[in-house]
Amino acid sequence: MEITETTHNQVALLALAWGVSESEAVQRLVEHFQRSSTPKKSDQGGMIDVYALYEGVRIEGFYDPATESVTVTNGPAQGRYKSPSGAAAAVLRAQNPKVSASRNGWSFWIIAETGSRLQTIRH
Repeated sequence: MEITETTHNQVALLALAWGVSESEAVQRLVEHFQRSSTPKKSDQGGMIDVYALYEGVRIEGFYDPATESVTVTNGPAQGRYKSPSGAAAAVLRAQNPKVSASRNGWSFWIIAETGSRLQTIRH
């Protein structure tokens, strides 16, 4: 793919601001575009669709605002976790056991409908 130097610099700036690689920044932009044309709604009453991108893998889940728990619905870390951080740690342990699994789950999980970090709706 060929892009202008100006576009590359803009993608690099977004990646820096988001704390991700340039490739992940492009992936976020594409996903944002896809969501705006076909918004994903949870069919789980009251739950909020969330996802995380880790090492190029998209992990899906639901956040329950009533209990502040996260249920991971795909990948090897599937299951319900008492907190966003517990779910994030489980994903890291499953995807890459060599790294520290300590993560702030509120910044790890992204609200599928808006593309915002879960921490934006934290009470």
